[in-house]
Amino acid sequence: MRIASPEEEARRAQGRLREQLCRPIRRMQALGRSLLLQRAMAVRGRWWRGRTWEQILAAMPKWVIAQLEIWKGFLELAEKQVRGLEMELKKAAPRPLFFGEGELSHELLARELIDPQRFRNARQVGNSFGLCPSESTSDQRRRRGSITKHGHPRLGRLMVELAWRVSHFQPSYRGVLPWGALLHNRKASTAAPKKAIVALARRLAVDLWRMATGRVQAAELGRLAKEILPMNPRKNLCP
Repeated sequence: MRIASPEEEARRAQGRLREQLCRPIRRMQALGRSLLLQRAMAVRGRWWRGRTWEQILAAMPKWVIAQLEIWKGFLELAEKQVRGLEMELKKAAPRPLFFGEGELSHELLARELIDPQRFRNARQVGNSFGLCPSESTSDQRRRRGSITKHGHPRLGRLMVELAWRVSHFQPSYRGVLPWGALLHNRKASTAAPKKAIVALARRLAVDLWRMATGRVQAAELGRLAKEILPMNPRKNLCP
């Protein structure tokens, strides 16, 4: 087990603070939507901004507006803090990044992962990201089940987000090829794309680890524009 140094923990803390601020933002956003829906007004997105807020002021009674203004003040302050943290994280990201990755995605993953060299095989990578399927074996039969969700939940969430981006921006990446049509099929059931994106996220995590440890080159993976970079926070590498 790899124990983070004080410096590495400080780097992690910045990304985690962003996550800790985003949780109450989503909660206050939902509380505002719920209150408005009780008054027969359905809103989407950031209801405390722009035209939506003007419509609320014109349509809602004073007691509703007074309650929403309390949440609005919190939301504006929290969003400001999140934007500041995101700017710092993006500035710290190396250049270049692979096409579709994004500075924020890279830096959040890199700070949580710390060191890809600590994994000895692909299964350890999948387990660490919480992206390995469960397995039932009897006699000569081997059956795989649902994702175990063991491992690091933040890494798993971040890798799934990155996998969605890769599916859009890097359709020639070999991990996307088996799943691309299903992921972007609006007529597919809800469960099927979820399973597909987890499978893609695991493949992506393993491929990035293989690159970081010199087991494979980017050109072998299939790429659209800029090269996929391995995962290392200190060497211009992918998360």
